[in-house]
Amino acid sequence: MHIGFVVALSGILLSFISCDRQIAPGSGTSDVQLNIDLSGNLDVEETPWTKAEGDYVDASKHEGVRTLRIIVTSGAPESRTILYNNKVTGLENISTYTTTIENLPHETLTFYAIANEESLSMTYDNNTITDNLADNHKLLFMDDADPKHFPARGPDIVDNGLPMSGYTAVTLTGDRSVTIDLYRSVVKLALVVENATKSDVTLRKVSFGEFFGDRYYMFRDLALDVPDGIQYSDMIYDNLDIVIPGVADDGSSDSFTDTLTAYFYPTHPQFDGNNNSPFTIGFETGSPDSPYVYEPQVFAPNTAFFVRNTQVNLHARITTTVGIELSFEVAPWTVTPWEEYNQDVPSFD
Repeated sequence: MHIGFVVALSGILLSFISCDRQIAPGSGTSDVQLNIDLSGNLDVEETPWTKAEGDYVDASKHEGVRTLRIIVTSGAPESRTILYNNKVTGLENISTYTTTIENLPHETLTFYAIANEESLSMTYDNNTITDNLADNHKLLFMDDADPKHFPARGPDIVDNGLPMSGYTAVTLTGDRSVTIDLYRSVVKLALVVENATKSDVTLRKVSFGEFFGDRYYMFRDLALDVPDGIQYSDMIYDNLDIVIPGVADDGSSDSFTDTLTAYFYPTHPQFDGNNNSPFTIGFETGSPDSPYVYEPQVFAPNTAFFVRNTQVNLHARITTTVGIELSFEVAPWTVTPWEEYNQDVPSFD
């Protein structure tokens, strides 16, 4: 199911329709019909890093909205007044939501939406909003958990989904309809490993370089809006024990993993002193007694960052004749949010 969306250069999608009964600002109150839309495609059949009870979990069906907090404020950041703060629960991975907020004053108002705050173990009540939205509207989130909430694999989002957010500011002069388009706050990485040999291969470990950040802004101003002071770390997924069948003698093949999905905060890591990219991926196959290690290789050359609400696709092909060959193709994020960033890792021994 594709959800319609309007792209704005700032990365915040804004859309509203004015209705009748216009009144000058400051001279009354009006009602607002608020429409929440999740931009992008929810019909991506992706699957996670590990097997659950012998089978893969389909992560894509857990990427919708489960809870939704709606906040309305007025005034400048340093003197912000919270007019409305309500959390809707019990939503079943929806992509649209509509509600009416009554008796809002005729002022310039800011409407915020936060989906799935539980995925960050947060409760954005009035006190939290007052403490964290005082200086600007971007609402910094610091991931101090151990282990951190993100990066997360497909199975990790089953209970609480993904964080999402959106906001828009309007000057209210009468009853009207206002739309907020939600953005997923994370990048989605989808890896498929292919076995082009005639022997079964056991994928034991996948390792990534230091590009997983520990913080992000809930509400962004720019396409890439990475906080100062962000700390980056690597990530290793081990003990996978995923058996990839070999190619049959007749050439037929079912020698692919299901998509291995991971989610992480928007990232703009530093290159090292030799200008080496941190966007690397490495593999280990075999058995604990006889491992075969493929050294990390850059999977995104000439790339310095990844923005939220986009998907990075990697394809790794195990052969018996060549080493790691990497290619990188990216689609403009403003054209295809949460669609495909194509990454190919065609072959390695």
